[in-house]
Amino acid sequence: MTPGDLVDVPGKQTELALRNPRLPHITQGFIELRLLVSRLVQDSHNRLQGMIGLLAEGGRSDGDKKARIIEHMLERRKQFIKLLVLTMWAKNAPAVSEVIDLKVFLDTRQEIFHKVVWNLYEVRRKMSYARIPNPDLDTAVRVLSTGRANTAMTRRYVPPKKLTSRETLKILRDLNTLLSLRLALHEKLPPYFRDYTIASGRATFTVADEFEADLCIGDGDPTSQLYLVDFRFIFKPSAKTLPAGRIRDEVESRGNIILKQKGLEGIYDYLHEFVMTDKICTLFRQFQMMLSGRWTENLVVDMRKRTLVVQYWSGRVTEGATKSWIEVGIKRGTGGRPSHVGVRWIRDGKTVQDQEVPLDVAVLSAESLIKTVIAMHTKHILTLIRGRLAHSPVFPLSAMVLTTHPTDSFNSSLKLQLTPSRPIKFLIEPITGRFALHPPTMVSTQVELSMNNSPTGTEDLIIRLKFILTQEEVETRARSMGWEVLKMLNIRREELKGFFPNSTKYISYLRRKGWGKEWVVAMVLADTGQTWWVAKVHEAPSQWSMSMALEIPVHGEANATYSFLGNLEKMSSAMITLFVNQSMLVEKGVQHKLQPSKVADPKLVIPDLYIRFSSLIHANWGIDVLRLTFQGLGAEGKCIVTVLGRTKEPMTQLGSTNISAADSDVSFHPQSGSYAIRFNINVGESVIEPLIEKLHRIERLIRFVAVIRRFNLPCLDVSLGRIAFTYDTESNSSAEVSFSGDREMKLHLPPRSPHIRIKGFLEHKLNVSGLETVVMALTVTLPLLLAFEKIEAAIGDKSDGHIFVLSRSVDWFRVYYRRLGVVLDWQLQCRKSVLHWFVRDAVSSNSESEGEIVGGEGRRKADELKGIWSGEVEGDWEPLKSGAAARLREVGALAWKIHELIYAGQGAMP
Repeated sequence: MTPGDLVDVPGKQTELALRNPRLPHITQGFIELRLLVSRLVQDSHNRLQGMIGLLAEGGRSDGDKKARIIEHMLERRKQFIKLLVLTMWAKNAPAVSEVIDLKVFLDTRQEIFHKVVWNLYEVRRKMSYARIPNPDLDTAVRVLSTGRANTAMTRRYVPPKKLTSRETLKILRDLNTLLSLRLALHEKLPPYFRDYTIASGRATFTVADEFEADLCIGDGDPTSQLYLVDFRFIFKPSAKTLPAGRIRDEVESRGNIILKQKGLEGIYDYLHEFVMTDKICTLFRQFQMMLSGRWTENLVVDMRKRTLVVQYWSGRVTEGATKSWIEVGIKRGTGGRPSHVGVRWIRDGKTVQDQEVPLDVAVLSAESLIKTVIAMHTKHILTLIRGRLAHSPVFPLSAMVLTTHPTDSFNSSLKLQLTPSRPIKFLIEPITGRFALHPPTMVSTQVELSMNNSPTGTEDLIIRLKFILTQEEVETRARSMGWEVLKMLNIRREELKGFFPNSTKYISYLRRKGWGKEWVVAMVLADTGQTWWVAKVHEAPSQWSMSMALEIPVHGEANATYSFLGNLEKMSSAMITLFVNQSMLVEKGVQHKLQPSKVADPKLVIPDLYIRFSSLIHANWGIDVLRLTFQGLGAEGKCIVTVLGRTKEPMTQLGSTNISAADSDVSFHPQSGSYAIRFNINVGESVIEPLIEKLHRIERLIRFVAVIRRFNLPCLDVSLGRIAFTYDTESNSSAEVSFSGDREMKLHLPPRSPHIRIKGFLEHKLNVSGLETVVMALTVTLPLLLAFEKIEAAIGDKSDGHIFVLSRSVDWFRVYYRRLGVVLDWQLQCRKSVLHWFVRDAVSSNSESEGEIVGGEGRRKADELKGIWSGEVEGDWEPLKSGAAARLREVGALAWKIHELIYAGQGAMP
C-alpha cells in the first residue's frame, strides 16, 4: 500500500483501494527459438556424417545398413516434430509467458500454505511437554512425617555433591584393581582378547585392524556383569567413535545383553561380525562412489546379504564371452584363525584356486582392491599370450619381454620385437580391459580393433601383425638396397603348395637388379615361421608359374636387417650359381656332388660343388677332383666363382715365372701343382663351358712349358693364354705363342725377327704339329735366316739388282740373284742322322723346268760355285759335285762364301 492508495475526496468518506499484486515475470531458463533451431540442425548434420562414416566401414551387410538409415531417419523425425510443436507455441509467446508467471505464483502460494500448516503441527507437538506434573502425595507424606526423603527420589530433584579430584582418582584406581583381578583370576579370555590395557577404570581390548572395546564393571562382585562402555573402529576409513544415535544405542544395548548372557567370548563374536559387516559396507560405498567417476559403465556392483559382488571389465564382455568378478565376503576361519573378510576371484567364469587376492583390511580401498585384481588378471593374460606365442616358431623367447606390476596393470606390458626396428608394447587398459598396442600405427589400430571385437584370437592377430610389418619393412629395406619388389608376380596358391608350407600366409617376391627375370627370392611367412627361398619362375600367357624352389638355410636371427639382406644376396646368388652349374653337369653327364664348405662362415652356409675331372674333359693330367666354390659378389653384383684343382705332377718346370699376374684369372702353385681358376659371372650363368676351355688352356700351357724346358730356352713370360721365350740368346731372337682353348694358336714374332719370312709356315706347323716342332724349326733355321739377312743387308741398294729369298716351306728356301741369274735352293735334310742344310744350283739340277718359268730366260748355271761343289774351295762344309752340305752351325759361313764367289765372278763385290 502506498500513500496514493488512501484517497481523500472532499465531502465524501475516505475509502481504502486494494489493487492486485504485480506477478513476477519469469525469464530464467528461456532459450531463443532460433538458437534451438540452429543447434538441432547442427546436431542432425553431425549425426548424419557419423552414420555415413559408420556405413563406409567394411563388414556390414546391406540389411544392417538399411536398418541404420531408417533408425536415423525416425529419430530425427521425432526431434523435428518436437521443434514443430515448439514453433506453433511460439506464435502465442506472450500468452504462454503470462501462464508460466501465473503457475509459478500459485505454486509459491501453495508452498506458503503448507509451511503454515506444518508450523502449527510442530507447535501442537511441542506443547504436549509443557504440562505441570501431578503432585507426588506419597513423597510429601514421607517428608512431613519423617523429615527426610527417599534417596532415589531425591536424586531426581537434588543433584549429588561433586567428587573431588582425589576421590575421583581413588575410585578409578579401585576400578583398575578390580578389573585386573577379575580379568586375571575369574574371566576366561578368548584368544583374540589377549591384547588389552587397563586404565581410567576401564579395560580396553584391541583386535588388530578391527576395533577397540572399553569394558567396565558395576561393582566388586566377580560374578557381576561387565558393561560395554565404548566401541571404536581402528581400520581406515572409518569414524573414530560411533556417533550418538540409534546405531550406537543398539550396539551398546545389544552388547550389554550379550555380555550378560555369553561373556567375553560372545561380545567378541558380536563385535567381530559387526566390524566385518561394516568393512564390506565400506567397500560397497567406495565402489558406489567409483561408479560415478571414471569407472562408470565398467563395473557392476551388487550387494547380496553380506557378500559384495563386483564385476569388472563389464564393457569388454562380448556375446558368448565369459565374465570375471570378485566376491568380497566373510571367510570361515581355519587353523585357529578367526573368520575374516576375504576375496574370492572368479576369472573368466572359473574360480581361481591357486592364487589368493591380497586385501588390506587395515586400510580399506576399493580402488586398490580392484586394481590389484585387474593387475593379476592382466599378468595372467600376458603370460598366457607369451606362452602361446613361445610355442610358435614365429616368436623366439628373446623377442618377448614380459613386465608385470603387482598392483597397477598400466605398468604391465608384453614387449614384442616384431621387426628389427619396430618393437611394440601389448597393453591392457586397466579400467575397460581393452587391448592396446603402443605405439599406434594404421595397421596396429586395425589389429587392435579386431582384438577387442574377438579377444579369443589374440595370438593369431599378433602373428598377423608381425607378418604385415615384416613384409612392409623387408620390402622397404630391400628397395633401398637395390632389390626389385615384384608386386605383380602372382602365382596360383594351388601351385605354390608343392613348394612352400601349407600354412603360408604372406609371400614377397624380390629380385636383385642384374638378375635374369626367371630368378627371384621369395620370403615366405607361415605359421611354421619365416623362411627364404630361391625360386625359378616362368611367365605364362595368362600368369606366372614356378618350376623350382630351394630353401635358403638361415642360421640365427632372420630379422631383415641391412646386414641380413646383404648376406641374403650372397646366399641366393650362390645357390642360383650352384644350381645352374649342377644342372649343366647333369645335362653333360658329368659326375659331381655337393658337400659342406671347408671354410664355413657361420652366417653363410654355402656348400662346395665337387666335379670329377676325368668325366669333365676326359684327360688324365690332373687329380680327378675339381672343387667349385662361391667366393662372394664383386662389382655390379657379379658372382665370383673359383675352381680349385691340382695336377698329378708338380709344375716345377714353370720355375719362378709369375704365371698369375694381377689381371689374370688363373693362379698356380708350381711346387704343389695346385691351380685356381677365377670366374666373374652374372647371377644365373654357368661356368662349366668356360671352365672346360680354361682347363684345355692349362693343359696346353703345361705342354708348352715342358717343351721350352726341354730345349733349355729361357721363358720371358708365361700366362694361361700365351708363352714368350728366347730361342737364341746371341741374336736375342724371341717368339711368343698365344692360345685360347680349342681355337687356333697364333705365333707372334718381333718385327725384325729373322723368322718373319716363314711365320705363316711356322704358325701352320704350330697348329698341326705342336710347339715342339716349331721350336725345333726356329732353332735349325735361325743360322741360315741370319745369313740371308746379312747378305741382304750387304747388298742394300748399291747394285742394280737385289737378292730375292723365297720361302717355300720351313725347310726349303730359294735364293734368286735376279741380276746375275743365279738360283740356289737351300733344303734341310738329315745326313747320317745329323741335320744338314743342302744347297744346290737350281738350273744345273733342272735346267729345262727353270727355263720354262716365266721370267726365267736369264737364269744360268752358277759356274762361280764349281770350286765349292768340287771341293777346291775349302771350308766347314762338304762338296757334293752339284751342291754342298753344311751343318747347322756352319751353314751361315757357307751361305756367305757362296755370296762372295757369285759376286767375285762378276768382278764386283757389294
